[in-house]
Amino acid sequence: MPCLLPPARRRVPLARVRLAFLFLSCLLVTACGPRTNGSPTPPAEFGAVAGKLLGCPPMQGVYAWPPAAGQYSTGFASNQGPWEGGIPFQVYPREMQIWLQQTEGKVIFRARMINRAANVRDKGALEWSYREYSSRKYSCSGNMLEFVAVESGPASNYGGSGLQRGFKLARLKDGGLAVGVKTISTGRSSPIYSWGGQSYGSMPESDVTFWAWSKLASMGPAGDAEPAPVDAYRAGAAGR
Repeated sequence: MPCLLPPARRRVPLARVRLAFLFLSCLLVTACGPRTNGSPTPPAEFGAVAGKLLGCPPMQGVYAWPPAAGQYSTGFASNQGPWEGGIPFQVYPREMQIWLQQTEGKVIFRARMINRAANVRDKGALEWSYREYSSRKYSCSGNMLEFVAVESGPASNYGGSGLQRGFKLARLKDGGLAVGVKTISTGRSSPIYSWGGQSYGSMPESDVTFWAWSKLASMGPAGDAEPAPVDAYRAGAAGR
């Protein structure tokens, strides 16, 4: 009876193994999809969002900084800049007045300092900053305006090689404004194998989206007229 020998084992080239592993890793990343931290809608404690039968309710009005609730409502570290990259607009770690205007073609943010000293009125309490977004940069969905994300800020702080920021605006039934900043960390990776503090190889990770919401309290009704400065200035005191 002839002796039957087992078939010879074929050695798979290491390059093919690595390629298959990389392909499988990419499939896993794609299957998992982007991850999200936080909610794309305002927190329930902000109160109900105003609605409109068609389109979005108007967002324009005069609002107060710092926020009445949510992110930055209890302050922030001295070395931290609120709303990194000036998105949606530049704010500072002091009391401010925010004037938002909205037309069919654009949304305009203006902001200026508040100085409540009775004997001075400085330029910061009179002059507005200016940030404009054309209607091509945002869309209406679910009673909120969503603004296109753009490249912004130090990517390494969020564990990736790229960083994009956008935001949402939601008018609240109590007259306030909910501002949700969307931060997307892209170009992320993790080691294939780690041992003893050493990492070997790398594989791609899915993008991560971070949502952070702030509630701005209303300081007055919406309108096209410039609001008066908020201060305790008396005629004849120093300044203008």
